[in-house]
Amino acid sequence: MNKVNDSKLQRSKKSSSLQEPFIWRPKWFLAMRFFAVIGVVVALIFAQNVYFIHTFNYTALWILTIMLLVCNLLYVLFYLYGCRNHNKNDFVPAQCLVRFTKIQINVDLLLLTLMLHFSGGATNPFIFYYFFHPLLSSILLSKKAAYVEALVASCLFFGMTLLEGYGILRHYNLFSPAYYSQTIFMAGIITAVISALFIAVYMATSIMDRLRLHQGELEVALDELKRLEAEKSRFLDVVAHDLKSPIAAIETMINSILAVHGNSLDPKIRQALQRIPNRTHDLILFIRELLEFSRIKNLNEIHVEFKKLNFLPIVTATVEMYMNQALEKNIKMTVQADQDIPQIYGHKDHLERLAANLISNAIRYTPDNGSVNVKIGMDKNEIILTVSDTGIGIPEDALPNIFTEFFRASNAKKFTSSGTGLGMSITKTIVEQHCGTISVQSHEGEGTAFTVKFPAASPQNNINKK
Repeated sequence: MNKVNDSKLQRSKKSSSLQEPFIWRPKWFLAMRFFAVIGVVVALIFAQNVYFIHTFNYTALWILTIMLLVCNLLYVLFYLYGCRNHNKNDFVPAQCLVRFTKIQINVDLLLLTLMLHFSGGATNPFIFYYFFHPLLSSILLSKKAAYVEALVASCLFFGMTLLEGYGILRHYNLFSPAYYSQTIFMAGIITAVISALFIAVYMATSIMDRLRLHQGELEVALDELKRLEAEKSRFLDVVAHDLKSPIAAIETMINSILAVHGNSLDPKIRQALQRIPNRTHDLILFIRELLEFSRIKNLNEIHVEFKKLNFLPIVTATVEMYMNQALEKNIKMTVQADQDIPQIYGHKDHLERLAANLISNAIRYTPDNGSVNVKIGMDKNEIILTVSDTGIGIPEDALPNIFTEFFRASNAKKFTSSGTGLGMSITKTIVEQHCGTISVQSHEGEGTAFTVKFPAASPQNNINKK
């Protein structure tokens, strides 16, 4: 019941946050401003030298363009230094970005109005640029802020048109000046622009409300999924611990009985008892896999220090560890390694487990007299480990599920009964925790190749897991 209440409380918090500002990607917003400056410059050059419009006040327009550029530079400086917590070198709460964005939008609307005034006023087709900032407010800010910006844009446009129409401000002709002497033109253009502004803002805010609602629901669902995943891992951990000791005790007792009384037992009874340790041994291996799976899955819940490591010795040591298994099946195992393999940031035990999973699987699913090749090299700034074999391969329909927990391909189950279906899931988790990628290529009956790529160690990709 408490979990249900917590979920409802979390959902209500998400819903209440829908009216909050939705600031995102301020760098993108700043970058777009410089493209706007370039667009204004190009428009002025074309108006003066291509379309030969000589009625504009180009001096004022170029001054306003320079002012826009200066504002952009000031905004960048403020973004870099004024909106940061200098003690932690990160952004202070979103209120700073909200104020910062509102200032930009209102200054832009003022500069746009002045530019339109000096280039034809309401007859300039660029009056539709008034729509951009209220719509951006609908996306970046709250619903209330979007309507406020629509009102600001409407007032500026209304004032400019009215003052020019009654001759209080000079009108710079783009078309016939007779337009501005007609009341019906002024009333029509003002009504059309202002009504369109508010309709556009209404539609944009409605869409954003739905998007924010869905975002909140997705975040709640993601939190719930993470909680269930953590509970599942803890459950597996507890069950594995509780099962390991009694099963080990059963195996020990059966072995003791066989050692003391084995020769005096009926052959059928002795054979049945001999099968028990084999089964319990497989079960203990399965429990160990569960424990390892739980421990690695919960790596993010504890602090683990990733250090600079040489990956090549880890791989070669793992090959040597499994060499006897390969020789028992007469499998030819080879190692190819480039010179000067750089270090990576990682966790030694987990990287050893990764290499062991790949190499042991290759040996397990390769028939006698086959071959396994382990190759480690470099490509640009990535360390690449490839483990390939001439084994049974993976059916095409099973490839999408090969990294799924507890999954084993149908031909793998027929080839050997041993196996938990956790090895590849553990391997993929380790790879992802080391910021790497893993891929597989396979054809049933021809063999399989797993390729793992890790970023080489550099100051930028130093990772500490918590």
